[in-house]
Amino acid sequence: MIRGVILEGLSTTGKTSVLSALKRVHSLSSHAERTMIALSEHYSQILHSDHGVLRSLDQNEHIQLLNQHIAYLEQLHGWIKSLGQTKASNGIFFILERFHLNHRAAFADHTEIEALEQRMRRLNGKCVLLTLSPEAVPTRFVESRGEAWRSYIMANHPTADEACRKFVEDQERLRTCMKQSLIPAIEINTDEAAWDDYANQILKALDE
Repeated sequence: MIRGVILEGLSTTGKTSVLSALKRVHSLSSHAERTMIALSEHYSQILHSDHGVLRSLDQNEHIQLLNQHIAYLEQLHGWIKSLGQTKASNGIFFILERFHLNHRAAFADHTEIEALEQRMRRLNGKCVLLTLSPEAVPTRFVESRGEAWRSYIMANHPTADEACRKFVEDQERLRTCMKQSLIPAIEINTDEAAWDDYANQILKALDE
């Protein structure tokens, strides 16, 4: 009566686009869950704009934030189970953007995140890591969002090549975290920006 997907990946890999496509494609299914909960990365990531100032949550703050989201899903699942509901359309479908892999990549101690991952598995959550091929990184990561984004990237890296090298390095770190995680996961390359195709692929994987 509950299932969902966690979208992970670096900036510009298409998390928000896939989230939107998932909501659209899921709604077209005749047997889709009528209750959908979708949380963007603004409610779960480590780095936040706090009254206009960028601030990173520490490990305990981030664990508490993720725990709140999982606890809410558990409460909803408990409620629908208590009513004896078995019809799939009465179930819950959730989408979370930037969640446990974001945490694993940022902090060395994984004890508490593993406990949350166990709870997420019981909610039938699956992870999807969205990635780019190295050759697609310059166009998507550096150039795709206009001059303001490019200026932001270049302000934090000495050259565009260095920015791309760091992207590939960070992406590999997420791959390692995905393999270490207790949550079942797949990786999808988004070079082609075929958002609806990716959404269909994800929904099919959830049914397997």
